[in-house]
Amino acid sequence: MGRPGVSKEDWRERTAQRIAAAQETLAAEIEALQSGEDWQRFLSLQARLHAYSPNNCALIAAQHAQAFADHLVDDPDPGYVAGFALWRSLGRSVNRGQHGYAVLAPRRYDRKVAVDADGNSRPVQTGEPMTEGETLTTRRVLAGFRVEYVFSVHQTSGPNLPEAPLPQLLAGEAPEGLGAAVLGLIEGRGFRVDTVPDSESIGGANGRTDWTSRSVVVRADVDDAQMTKTLVHEAAHVLLHGEPPGQFLPRALKEVEAESVAFVVAASHGMATDEYSFPYVATWAGEDGVRAVQATQARVAQAAGRIIEASTAAHVEGGRPPGAAAVAAQRTAQAATTHRPALDPVESSPSMEL
Repeated sequence: MGRPGVSKEDWRERTAQRIAAAQETLAAEIEALQSGEDWQRFLSLQARLHAYSPNNCALIAAQHAQAFADHLVDDPDPGYVAGFALWRSLGRSVNRGQHGYAVLAPRRYDRKVAVDADGNSRPVQTGEPMTEGETLTTRRVLAGFRVEYVFSVHQTSGPNLPEAPLPQLLAGEAPEGLGAAVLGLIEGRGFRVDTVPDSESIGGANGRTDWTSRSVVVRADVDDAQMTKTLVHEAAHVLLHGEPPGQFLPRALKEVEAESVAFVVAASHGMATDEYSFPYVATWAGEDGVRAVQATQARVAQAAGRIIEASTAAHVEGGRPPGAAAVAAQRTAQAATTHRPALDPVESSPSMEL
């Protein structure tokens, strides 16, 4: 679709240029992750913006850092992030002179497919007959990407947003409901969970996942917070490393992924993360560092997102401003009654993948 006064060819070229510019920014941001401290800073941002894909999180981080360097915003942390229309619906307006942060949103369309009894599918044309045993269904298919724009709360003005309360955790305390949710995820994958008296029982580790016996054990001689973090670490192994390609990753990279998931989940729940440490990214990224880090970002975000979604404990909303869910639900209901297109993905589901 073009725009008034602009030919389709020109619009496609402009779109391609915007996408290329965003991808260049993303590559530069990932290449900048050279140390454990850099990786930890990125994960801290991912914990706060877990509603966004890791690639769009990196894009937002890079563009907000530039805006802060240019004195366009007064806070180095982007805080809540949303599209122009959503901020307006929440009573806030984008300040004059501010530029949106480019993110990459998928373009999808419905494709008719025939599915056989074994689950194999093939595209079909309208009116094309089905063979015996096939069922006609519709699937959403990725057609490419487009550039959309979001704004940090620090680029807007208006009524103060209510702060979502997080529990004030005491030292050694885990938020109520998190441990039970993680336990349920692990057991739901067919693993038995148990405790051992101390780390010596499992070779000096805090926890261990055994694929042969389908069991997870964690040490019992630690406080509630440490036990819950260990359980999250082991849950990451269960979610990420039981099947290819995660099954065949080097041991060091598996541990980085599991520890990264635990960091994101803990930080999003307001748990102290000071004790976490990560090896230098360069030591496990190898020569093809950009692709290695991108893959790890995506896998960490996916696993952490599943755990955060399952958690009944209070946690940050992943960058969505308070009230965003209610606005999205209201617009979806309006779209259903007026037969108009539903809310734009940037407004309703910002976890867009590159």
